[in-house]
Amino acid sequence: MKTTLALLLISILGCNAFADTVFYELNSPEEATRVVLSIEGEEVYGSKFWIPTGEVHGAEGTFSGTIKDGLITAIYQYTIEGSEQSEEVVLKLDGETLSIGEGELIEGGGGLLKLKAPGKVTFEKKLERITVASPAPGTPERKAIMDAMRGPVAAHAGKAVEFTGDLRAHAGWASFSGSVATKDGTAPENENAAFQLELDLFALLKKDSEGKWQVMSWGFSGDIGARMEAAEKFPDAPWTLLY
Repeated sequence: MKTTLALLLISILGCNAFADTVFYELNSPEEATRVVLSIEGEEVYGSKFWIPTGEVHGAEGTFSGTIKDGLITAIYQYTIEGSEQSEEVVLKLDGETLSIGEGELIEGGGGLLKLKAPGKVTFEKKLERITVASPAPGTPERKAIMDAMRGPVAAHAGKAVEFTGDLRAHAGWASFSGSVATKDGTAPENENAAFQLELDLFALLKKDSEGKWQVMSWGFSGDIGARMEAAEKFPDAPWTLLY
């Protein structure tokens, strides 16, 4: 389930990363629900995934809308059992909790399912926020992670390298997404390495039993290939690091 979820997140969200992105989840024996949420002013966008256990088909898709006084109203476009659908959704932010509104849906124009009574939805389904760290430049944690990546990437480039991008850490794992440049500003002599440095780097790391960061997977790509490879190789990695 973790691999499938990570691949769904990757395929829908692509390689974009936002500093204000937050993650919510609900796990039970019957289902897992995940929400990735970004807020810019009054605008809200993100993704929602429902993964039931057993043979029941799940649903995954993206939503966009607005927020006012913690109440989010949005349109959710999703896929379920191979069918594309869209519906109105209401979500509520309350501290570290994100609640998903539930109410009767009716047919609307253009195939959109609309809430019959938006003001009467109930908020019984509650997801808790997952804290994902972003080690800041100059901190020992960030330096340790960067140093772990520096060895294999510098060896590949044949030069000392520098990293610029998004670094996240959670539950003993970390991921980096960003760009790589040679420290002296000149291109690697190897033409293949020089070309790859024009692409994005994605790396997945894990702490070993001694607390040292080890690179588990890394690669350059102009799309989602490096992320998908990491997700397939390491299904136990936190989903919050693989989108």
